[in-house]
This record gives sequence, structure tokens and C-alpha cells, in this order.
Amino acid sequence: MAAVTTVHQRTEASPPARPAPRWTAWAPALTLAAAVVALLLALGTAPLDVAKYAAYLALGVVLPGTLIYRALRPSPHSLLEDLAYGAVVGLLGETLALVVLRDLVWLWPAAVGAAFLAVPGLRRHWRAPDYPNRPSVTWSWVVAGIAAAFLAYLTAAFLAVNPPVPVSGPQQYMIDQLNLLALAGDLKHHFPLTVPEQGDRPLPYHWFAYGHLAAGSLATGIDLPVLWFRLDLPALAVLAVVLLAVTGWRVARRAWAGPVAAALMFAVGEAVMPRQAPAFFGTITAYYTWSSRSLLYAAALTMPLIGTAVAVLRRERGWWLLVGLFAAGTTGAKSTVLPLAGAGVALVVGVHLLRKRPQWTPWLLGGAFAAIEILAVTVLYGFESQGLSWGPFTIMLDFVGSQYTGTTLGDVPLIAWGLGAYAIAMGARLAGILVPRRSLDDAELFLLGALLAGVLGSLTVWHVSWSQHFFIIAGWPFGTILSASGLVLLAERVPSPASRRLATAVALAAAGVLGAFAVVATVAQWPRWGVPVPTYVFGAATLVVAAAVGVGLRRRGAGAYAALAVVLFAGVARLPHDAATNANLGEAYHVRVGPAQAAGARWLRDHSSPDEYVATNVHRVGSGEQARQSLAYWISAYSERRVLLGSWGYSPESTRMQSERHRLGPSTVYWDPARLAANDAAIYSPSPERLAWLWDRKVRWILVDRAQGTESPRLADLADRVWERETVVIYRLRPG
Repeated sequence: MAAVTTVHQRTEASPPARPAPRWTAWAPALTLAAAVVALLLALGTAPLDVAKYAAYLALGVVLPGTLIYRALRPSPHSLLEDLAYGAVVGLLGETLALVVLRDLVWLWPAAVGAAFLAVPGLRRHWRAPDYPNRPSVTWSWVVAGIAAAFLAYLTAAFLAVNPPVPVSGPQQYMIDQLNLLALAGDLKHHFPLTVPEQGDRPLPYHWFAYGHLAAGSLATGIDLPVLWFRLDLPALAVLAVVLLAVTGWRVARRAWAGPVAAALMFAVGEAVMPRQAPAFFGTITAYYTWSSRSLLYAAALTMPLIGTAVAVLRRERGWWLLVGLFAAGTTGAKSTVLPLAGAGVALVVGVHLLRKRPQWTPWLLGGAFAAIEILAVTVLYGFESQGLSWGPFTIMLDFVGSQYTGTTLGDVPLIAWGLGAYAIAMGARLAGILVPRRSLDDAELFLLGALLAGVLGSLTVWHVSWSQHFFIIAGWPFGTILSASGLVLLAERVPSPASRRLATAVALAAAGVLGAFAVVATVAQWPRWGVPVPTYVFGAATLVVAAAVGVGLRRRGAGAYAALAVVLFAGVARLPHDAATNANLGEAYHVRVGPAQAAGARWLRDHSSPDEYVATNVHRVGSGEQARQSLAYWISAYSERRVLLGSWGYSPESTRMQSERHRLGPSTVYWDPARLAANDAAIYSPSPERLAWLWDRKVRWILVDRAQGTESPRLADLADRVWERETVVIYRLRPG
């Protein structure tokens, strides 16, 4: 796994090796692209939509972004880095274009291309420079394989079980999916963002991922649900894998650290089969990579932030503008990323002070991060706390303590018992960090500080919707790079390539056996105190197997490397197990949307103006246990229209109320009962005055779902009934 065997490094002292045939070098990328296209077509995606979105990503995101990145970066690393980091620059340019150009968002790549053709000093960036690094074919195939494995998980767990629009029958959609799709629909037609089902209520939020979808729909004309449930997730998944592979290579200065880091984040899960998140075991890839598009989007933006921040800390000249750009981008992608990066810089500063060797660069970088964060808190988030508050170990509330009282001193023994299991399940993939090094340099301190801040954030912060998980998720790329570099460091100490290959094969086989064992290590039937037991058992089994493998290969000099590889990859069965047993998160937190409901909302989209509001009687998810949950976002998701007063569970007011009450989950009570009563009275007891009240608030349409309550017969006399199917009926209000 030594980098020297996988990458041609050109120097004046050693001429470049003969490159592989071009078709061989491009075969992994072309094969992966063909697999993605085949997957999308197999899922029923229209070939024209696949072609249009591929063209948009290539010409509207990657091309202009790569040109700008080449113009800004001081020195090239590899073609793959130019394309991957350039794609992120393109995503940020797309966001700015959405805000400024709106429906003409497609003009921005044309303007960039024209500028790089017209300005003599920029024309050279159309040509690839003489790159000092080039991945080997083996390296490329491994990265492509990791991306394919990640896509296989996403397909089984999400894509294959979620049609873009329910047509043949009712579909259970996870509630968050339709809420976030509604945000993309709002950004497609309006800026700034509002709560789609609360009229004009501003929404301070990390919205860049949803702006990306809105821009893609505006530029291509592709239906937003098709982008959401089919086209965009595979593209982001591949980009995130490639970005982590490239960044790991750059930061660790070892080519194979990149693929190992990518595998540890996107192909290997927890070292046991815990209950699905949210739970104190948590998760990094399972569930979270598809449940919220902002997480995968933010992961993509995190990688170049890491790469450029490390370049600055190493005092490589010319990276300041790019690190500022990527830092600003992460604030709009996910609010948890930049604070962790700042914590990483703070650790560098602290160690310098302890060593009595202070330097200005970390101070300046930390100051820049702080300034960008303050700007984001002011402009993007409007000083909203997002429901976060101090709450040590409240991430473990399903295991210890109570949501009403939190955790107490009496819970300390159980907390310690649970934290041990948490460390095993979550921390096995980070064991490479423990590999002895001569000393931690600034880059490694930065990675370690960001990871530790993520862990501490998840363990010490309370949130109404378990979002403290996002801290450790945001810190995970930092940790996987550091862990992967430790594994590669041990691999470089193996005396021969043959021994290294044997050790890798044996370690992966042993990890696979452990993974099969983990599949049966369920926690579903254990009492509360016993939930961690299978994790401890699995951890002990992992150590035994790792020790046996290490001893068996010790004579070949590969024992320590193989033992560590067993530990790192012990959770390899986690994602397949999740996809097979818990696709789409089951039906625990879902809303049922039937063909008539989706068709009614889409009819509204096709026959109304984005400036016209919709009134509705749909406030709740449905019946049964979830009847109290105000989380039914299917109207705004499929109509791309603002609802005067629909569901309120994800509104800032709901989060604030629950945070003040220290209660988990969205509020079931609306904070303005008079407004709710006036909205519903216009449907159940209509009068000219009540409909005029709606009209004054931009409402031009009323959508009634009779499954939630039957409208008054008088409504048909006061408004025009224009569409009806099954339980869904739509009325158009009359002027005056």
C-alpha cells in the first residue's frame, strides 16, 4: 500500500515513468459512470433526464468550477484533484448564481467559459498542466469500487424504495425527505428561503444543498422529485468518495491514505449492529447519508476545506483565498463543520504555545475562520440557536436518564458503561490514529482537534431532534484521514509487497467473518442496561481475531498492519445489514402519500403562480400513533408552492418552544391558535369574510384532503371547485 508503488512522482532527479495507456487510466471512471447510468435507467429514470443532468453537471458545475479552481490554486497536484475540487467550486458558484440570476442560473457557466476564452491570462487554464502526481490504475479501481459499494447501499436503502412520485399506489416517505424537498421547491421560485408551509416566515438555515437542487431543476427543466429521489444522490455520493480519496492523499502525503479514508467513511459501518439512529450508538453512513441531503453535500464541501487548511498550516503560499471560499461554503452547507475546523486550528495554536514555538499562521487561520463563522451566524442563521443547548450525555437519553430531567450524577455508572460501548462501535474505524508517530505535525493536530471537537459536541450538546449527532458526523472526515494515514504508515513498514498483499487479504477476510458475526448481535430484545452487551462481546471478538491475525503474520513483518486492518474494517457488514433490514428507516417516521394527493399537488404546481399561496386543512401526518405530529409536507413538496398554514413541526418556533420546554421532537401544538382557527374556519365554516381573510394573505387556492376532515358544502358556493380525485379536492378563490 505504499504510495510510491501507486503514483508516479515527477522530479528533476527521476524522470516520469511511462504512463499507462489512456484507455486503461480512464477505465475505472468510465466503468463507474456507466454503472451509475445503468442504475438510474434500471430505476426507471427517463434517459433524457439522465443525459440532461449529466450534461449540466459536466458543463454547468465541473467545467466552470475547474477553470476557476485552476486560476486560484497556486500549484497543481493531480488532474483528479482539479476536477474534484473544481466541482466544489462549481457548486458554490452555482449557489451564488441562483441568488443573483435566479431563472437565468444557466448563464453563469457560460459567462465563466467566455471569460476564460477572452482573457489571455486565463486561456491557459483550459489546458491540463504538467501534474506532479497521477494515480495508478489500481488506486483508481479501488476508489471506483468504494464508490460503487456506497452506491449499492444507497440504492438498496433509499433509491429503490422511494419512487419520485407515487403513481401505482400509496408510498411511505420519510418525513424529512418531503420537508427538505419542499425547501428545494421554495428556493426554486423564491429567495430568501422561508418555511414552505408557514407563508412568509423566514427560515434561517443551511440551505446550500437545496439551492443546488433548485438550480439544477431551473437549468435543466428536470422535475425536482426526479432530481431528489434519483439523479442527485448518486452524483453527490461519487463526488464525496472521490473528494475524500483525493484529500486523504494530499493531506497524509500518502496516496493510499485517500482510498482507505474513503472506505472508512463510506463503505464500513459501526463495529456492531446497533439500533438505528437516533440512538446513542449513532451512525455515520447508514441512514444519515440519505436522510438529509445537506449531510452528504456538506461532506463534499468539507474535504477541500481540510485540504486547503492543511496547505495553509504547512505555510504553502497562495491558498488563503481558496480556504476562505471553502470555509464560507461549509457554513451554508452544514452549520457544524466550520466550528470543528476552528477547534482543530485551536489545538494547533495550543500545542505551539506549550512547545513555546508560536507561529502566526494558525492564529491568522483561526481568526479567518472565526470571522467567517460570525458572518454566517449573522447573515445565514440570524443568531438562531437552532435548538442547541448544553446537555452532557443527552445523546444517550434512549439508554440512560430522561428527556425531562436529562442525566444526573446517579447515572454516571450507566453512562460510563454506555460510553465504553459507544467508543467501540463508533471508534473502531479510528484505531489507526493510535499508530505511534515521531510527533504530530500541524496537519495531524488539526485533524485530531476537529475530530475531538466533533465527539465532544455530540456528547455534551442537547437538541430537540437528536441533531447533536451531526457534530461527530462533521468531524468524521478529519478522523478517517488521520486513521487511514496510520494504517498506511504501518503498511509501509511491511518488508515486501507480497507480504503486504497477503496481510491485506487475510485482514479483510477476517473482518468479513466478524461482520457476519455482528449481523446476529442484535440489541432489540435486551433490557436497557444490557443494550451495550453485544457491542462489548463484538469488541472482544474483534480484538481476539485481530491478535490471532497479527501473530500469524508476524514473521512476515505484517502482523501489526494486519491486526489494525481487522479492527478498522470490522464493521464492514453494517451497511449491507442496514440496507437489508431497515431500508428507508422502515415506516417508523413516515408520512403516507397516495397518488391522488401527489397528483393534486402537482396539478397546483402546473396551474398556479409561485406567488400564489395555498390554504389547506392538512396539518397532521395521518392517523394512529402519528396523528398528533404536524409533519405533513407533501403539499409544498410536490406543488412547489407556499402554504399559508400547513404543518409546523419543523418551524423555528417549534424548535424554540421544544428547546425551552426541554422536550424531544417537534411541537404538537401551534403557537398561534387564533391564526390556526381562522385558517380552518375558512374551510369548515366558510363565509365571504373568512375567504377574504385568506385572499388578503395571498391565498388563491384551497386544497382539502377529506381524510383530514370534510370541508363545508358551502365552500363550493363561495369558490370554484377545479380538481377532485378520491379524497383530495382543490378550490380556486374568487377575486373580491
